[in-house]
Amino acid sequence: MDQRHTQRNNSCASSPKGGHPSYYQRPRCDSRSASPKKDLRSDTPSLADSKNARVTKPKNFRTPLTCFFWHHTGDCKKPDNQCLYAHYHTGLVAEPPISYQGKAMGGATAKKVLGSINQREEEVALRHREVYDAEQRLASAHAALNEREQAVYQREQVVVEREQAVVEREQAVYQREQAIYQSEQTFYQREQAVIERDTAVTAREQANHERDTAFVAFEEGMLRKLEEDYHGVAATVQQIRRAVSNAQRVLTRRREQVLYHENFSGSPQGARGQGRYGGSIAIDGAIGAMGGLSQQLSEAEVQLTNQIHNAIRIE
Repeated sequence: MDQRHTQRNNSCASSPKGGHPSYYQRPRCDSRSASPKKDLRSDTPSLADSKNARVTKPKNFRTPLTCFFWHHTGDCKKPDNQCLYAHYHTGLVAEPPISYQGKAMGGATAKKVLGSINQREEEVALRHREVYDAEQRLASAHAALNEREQAVYQREQVVVEREQAVVEREQAVYQREQAIYQSEQTFYQREQAVIERDTAVTAREQANHERDTAFVAFEEGMLRKLEEDYHGVAATVQQIRRAVSNAQRVLTRRREQVLYHENFSGSPQGARGQGRYGGSIAIDGAIGAMGGLSQQLSEAEVQLTNQIHNAIRIE
């Protein structure tokens, strides 16, 4: 844009001050760089004082030139303060600006304008190619942008799906954590119950051990007492057996005496050859009774010994 403004300003600056406006519109100067325009009516002298006017423009010549358009049509598209020629009949009419081969200022200006137009057309064609290339690049960039947008959209969809999967996994993990927490609570309760049962079993084992210890002590005491009783009974039985033996010996001697007395004293005998008083028979009965008692004592002693030995063997 700055280059175009510079070319316009250069074209405006290169045009001659006395040039005639061509049939084609001349490039205008940039309003930002051009100097403010003056009202040409105040500078346009009349025929009376045209001799004092400066010869700088066709309108200010000593014999001003009449505008070609104003002469033929009576009207010019430019205002009087902007047209280089006079808008009244002066006797001299400017040549038509469209005469390219003419020597008028309009023809020279037309040549310059046509050259400028050709140059501008080349510039426009070049700029058209540049704009076309820029449009192609813009279309490519737009297509690339669309592709990137599609890729970003697909990535967003993938990210959304991954986020949804992560949320679902978080929910599953939370549920598993809750289940594990409940399992831990149940396990803790079971562990407490096991500890209580273990404590109770330990207490029972301790009580059983104490009872076993007390029972062992009781058994040992009972066995000692039983042994002492056995020894006492055995001693008593021995004494009784000795007494029975002594009684048997005494009765045996007494029987011998009775038999001797009954057999050799001349006393009458019974049918079985015994004395009349039956003393020997009674003594024989006593001896038999003593023998039976001794046998019973022996058997009782053997049974008591076996019972004591069995009790000791079981323990």
